[in-house]
Amino acid sequence: MSLILTKYILTAAIRDKLLWGIAAMSILGVCLSVFSGSAAIVEQNQFILTYMAGGLRIIALLGLTLFTVFYVRRSFDSRDVEFLLTRPISKVSFVGSHVLAFSILTIVSGIFISLIMSVVAYHYDVHSSFYLWCFGITFELMIVVNVAFFFSMVLSSPVTAGMATFGFYILARLMGQLLSILHHNPNPDTIQGYVMNGLGHLFSVISVIFPRLDLLAQTSWLIYGGGTFSSWIFIVVQGFAFLSLACIATWLDLRRRQF
Repeated sequence: MSLILTKYILTAAIRDKLLWGIAAMSILGVCLSVFSGSAAIVEQNQFILTYMAGGLRIIALLGLTLFTVFYVRRSFDSRDVEFLLTRPISKVSFVGSHVLAFSILTIVSGIFISLIMSVVAYHYDVHSSFYLWCFGITFELMIVVNVAFFFSMVLSSPVTAGMATFGFYILARLMGQLLSILHHNPNPDTIQGYVMNGLGHLFSVISVIFPRLDLLAQTSWLIYGGGTFSSWIFIVVQGFAFLSLACIATWLDLRRRQF
């Protein structure tokens, strides 16, 4: 792993004003969340927290994903990747340095989101599972950003890579709902029932290789609590498992390339 390459990527993020953009949009998202939640007749605090948690998640996700995709494709277009691989740096170190840099950016973004939510916690009734939510949102961003790194290495178009990443995120967020809908089959003896059973088995197989992002940072933890020690363990295990899978897939794709 090359610390110089990692520093170069972080410098590129600072040059592109990534963190400043996320900070500005996050502040705007907080203001809109407070404004929209105050329009609720009942449970205004809960509405504000829900809007704020969802808005900050999407803003950080968009900023980090777009930076990752366009940075990698810009590196290919300017032949920076070919130049770096001619230096005394292995492909494993190349992938590891990028993963480390992108993970640092997600950790910084997660800390920033946690600080914003901490300020809100002084004014609204936030449950004790708040720290579990902050921990989960950091791992969620880390998984998606490294998946964006994989797609940007595989796909030559930044637009296609970005759309593939967002599609992956949406499917991973909806995986729990899709499985519950497909497994709830009121008419198992009809043709529609057989089709639903087949789709249920298909999505069960897909869910093995897709992370359950809907279980990583649950908004209900902020309002109702319910976070347990097993939730911390689940976040760590799933996070490192899919991070390792994304890193290995990226390395295998880079290994088969001929520069």
